[in-house]
Amino acid sequence: MKKIFSYISMLIILVIQTGFTQTANHGSLRGSIVNQANKEPLIGANVIILGTTMGAMSDLQGRFFIPRIPAGQYKVRATLMGYKSAEKDVTIVHQQETSLQFELKETVLEMPELIVTAGKKAQSFQDVPNSVSLVTSREIERRNRVYLDEVLEYTPGLNVMEGDVNIRGSSGFSLGAGSRVLLLVDGIPMMPGDSGDIKWDIIPLSQIDRVEIIKGAGSALYGSYALGGVINVISKEPSEMPITDVKLSAGVYDEPYYPEWKWTDRILHFNQADITHSRKWKNVGWLISAGRKTSTGYQQNGEFTNWSLLGRTDIQLSPQKKLIVQSNYSTGEYGEIFQWRNQNDVYQMPVTSVGDWVNSSKFSFNTLYRQLVNSKFTFKLRGSYFYNYWKHHYHDNDDYSGAKKLGFEFQSDYIVNPVHSLTFGIESIYDITNSAMFGDHNGTTLAAFVQDEIRLSTMITTTLGFRYDYHHLDTGAEDNQFNPKLGIAVKPSLLTTIRSSVGRGFRSPTMAEMFTQTTTSGFKIVPNPELKAEKAWSYEIGVNQILSENMLFDIAAFHNDYENFIEPERDEQNTVMFVNSPRARIRGIELSLQSTWWKKRILAGINYTYLDPKYISKDKTFWWRLRQLSGEKNPKTSFATPLAYRPQHLVTCAFSVQFGPIEAGVDYRYISRLDSVKVFPDDDRVSQNIVDARIGYHLKRISVSANANNVLNYNYTQVERNMAPMRHYVLTVSTKF
Repeated sequence: MKKIFSYISMLIILVIQTGFTQTANHGSLRGSIVNQANKEPLIGANVIILGTTMGAMSDLQGRFFIPRIPAGQYKVRATLMGYKSAEKDVTIVHQQETSLQFELKETVLEMPELIVTAGKKAQSFQDVPNSVSLVTSREIERRNRVYLDEVLEYTPGLNVMEGDVNIRGSSGFSLGAGSRVLLLVDGIPMMPGDSGDIKWDIIPLSQIDRVEIIKGAGSALYGSYALGGVINVISKEPSEMPITDVKLSAGVYDEPYYPEWKWTDRILHFNQADITHSRKWKNVGWLISAGRKTSTGYQQNGEFTNWSLLGRTDIQLSPQKKLIVQSNYSTGEYGEIFQWRNQNDVYQMPVTSVGDWVNSSKFSFNTLYRQLVNSKFTFKLRGSYFYNYWKHHYHDNDDYSGAKKLGFEFQSDYIVNPVHSLTFGIESIYDITNSAMFGDHNGTTLAAFVQDEIRLSTMITTTLGFRYDYHHLDTGAEDNQFNPKLGIAVKPSLLTTIRSSVGRGFRSPTMAEMFTQTTTSGFKIVPNPELKAEKAWSYEIGVNQILSENMLFDIAAFHNDYENFIEPERDEQNTVMFVNSPRARIRGIELSLQSTWWKKRILAGINYTYLDPKYISKDKTFWWRLRQLSGEKNPKTSFATPLAYRPQHLVTCAFSVQFGPIEAGVDYRYISRLDSVKVFPDDDRVSQNIVDARIGYHLKRISVSANANNVLNYNYTQVERNMAPMRHYVLTVSTKF
């Protein structure tokens, strides 16, 4: 490990020295970006000087400025989602300002031009060797949900099991005790050090600019937790002009499908209020947002109240230096729900569990310092602090946990020449947990990573990288992993991109998986400090094809092999322990078709994912015990059995139409019946068929929208004996001033 850190440190020093010794012969570039059709300024367009790390973003007037560019000849590219990118040649002259104007043509298909998550830097969407999905702020707004996981359910290949997010079947369901999907906010991990799951309530939806979802093992750049993929939430920047946003939502739950399931005469309702103010003053931009969510719930014990606060400050120290400071805080109380009372009272809890509740708080403080040393070299320093606290107020336990995570990362981007660029850095994480459920423990992670992107020709781009992680616990347990990655993107034509990748992934067991010791709702959970780290190989090949100016098709085949796969197992005495299975395999196919018509007034899309998730083991004893624990009375000899909580078929469809200020749409989601579950394997199970509808009226400063979710009032469960929401209605009013 020391040798690897020494190598990376020497590389960093060498590049910095090279950067600071470059010539001081500089000029600048100023320009504007407008819509080709109506000459209106385009806001938020990216301007990149190809072959360098230099760039800028257009402001409210569509203007941009890039200072201190070494004299010479360059190609400059302007990109904006929904518009065709454009390139122009420019000559930068010493001590002179060069002017440039771009007129971008609007495209029918809204494709992302730049992706920042796949390679830890801005890349062309067509150069990324992994499958990527994008969720825009517009999609978040029109779906009008409370938390981000509810919006992500319409992403191809992604589904959610009671808050546990799955990308291509990676995570299953573990009641929040570990995730194989890494959550980032602006590139900074936001996972607590004890449970290692995703806390959706710390992310205010109103402050999300977009979400990038990278599928497949991401450990070669991001380390543990990225075994199944990465979700990067990219937040909004402070606005140029003072803007205040106010959003108010209120909703009610309908009657249950069966009258005998009605458990109260109260009107079950929920509401939400968010207010945000953003502005810039000279070189300082700041943003502050506050929100409150409250609900009676649709189930007994389902009530909750949540308060959130977000603050962000962007300081432009100089044209080459920028500091971003951001903090999130969330606190709330909510009733705990494990299972229904019985099949005749599906919205009521067992009598002993009525009144069980949890209070929870999360706090994060993140800093990012970015410096452009010269046209070839940029570095970033990231510092982060995440605190997660919760306490149970249950009839059978009063567990609590407080977890602190401190992180530091240095990352550098160095362009060797116009066709060859390096991304490299080091990272350290320190976890401290004080818990009645997990005990008192601390852990340390040290890592170093390098990625080399080489453009072999105008058609072929290769990506080669690796990351080394070392993880140590205070118990003496330790593991380390070398994770290589190879990706190739081929563009045989302007309309076709072929991508393929292979990568090694790993995930260290969380403290919750290793040390949980508690009893709740009739289940006894026991620790397993001997858990080993998971390892995996991930393979993918895909094709992105523009069929016409109105239609885009994407297909991908993937195969993931896991070793020491960690899953919870239950025996006949309801004792649960996390164990390593020798081997598991998840493979499948993902299809996506998107189209737009009538000058973008009509948008339609359909996504389908087929999964084949299985335990694969030559250990007959392990396999027989696993089938017996799952409830099979007479297990037969075989070497494969389905992984629990992974559906075989996922289908999502979306359709919307806009005419003037009015927009209407309908969404459909199908999840096939689960082949295997673990808690109550003998219960009947059904597929999920959910239809959501919406209509909105949007003016320049005010919007009114109405949503009807689960329109058919379909009854289903994501996990056993926990009924999903019945039909409910939401009315939202938002305004800007």
